[in-house]
Amino acid sequence: MEIKEENKRSYLNVIMWIIPVLLFCVFVLMILFTPAFQESAFKVKSWFTGFQVSEATTTEGIEKLEVRSQRNINLIESKLDNLKPVKPYIVVNTTENRYSLRNADGDTVRTGGCSTGKNEVLIAGKKRIIFKTPKGMFAVLNKQENRPWIKPDWAFLEDGLPIPSARSASRIEKNTLGDYALSIGDGYMLHGTLYQRFLGLPVTHGCVRLGDKDLEIIYHTLSKGSKVFIY
Repeated sequence: MEIKEENKRSYLNVIMWIIPVLLFCVFVLMILFTPAFQESAFKVKSWFTGFQVSEATTTEGIEKLEVRSQRNINLIESKLDNLKPVKPYIVVNTTENRYSLRNADGDTVRTGGCSTGKNEVLIAGKKRIIFKTPKGMFAVLNKQENRPWIKPDWAFLEDGLPIPSARSASRIEKNTLGDYALSIGDGYMLHGTLYQRFLGLPVTHGCVRLGDKDLEIIYHTLSKGSKVFIY
């Protein structure tokens, strides 16, 4: 009987120890799963690992991040709206030497062949000139009818001729650019050509050459400020 009483007391002692331990474990788990403790633990862990805790790791920080993200989205959308043509524009494909005239909605209203830069290099002394059509987004800066071509220095260098003075009459050539010319900057233009048979081939010094009828329609469709996309 004494042995049974002793075993019973030992069992009760074990129970008395287990219950507080279990209660303590439950209490610890409750603390571990509270948001405040998790945030504090994350900061401590970040301090040990060298990770800088930013305001974005907090609830308030996440809200601020969402506001900034939406602001950036609005800014990007605004920029895209500014890039979107609001009137007819033209797209030039330098690989296939074709153009596409489009209305403000992006619908193609006319397409056809054109000629772009021949991608050749002219070396004259220390000068190295590449005859290529620039790529990117441009705008029509001005429009002229029956514009004469003022020959640049490279036109004489290419023909092996001496370069005349800037005011020399030999620099002026009429009819070379066709009936219409649309300037897009840096001396580059959309213009006509005397060599209609070469349309569709890369033969120019950088400008975009167009057929007579195509050029006439493009000239009267596009206005100053119209977008010119070249790729």
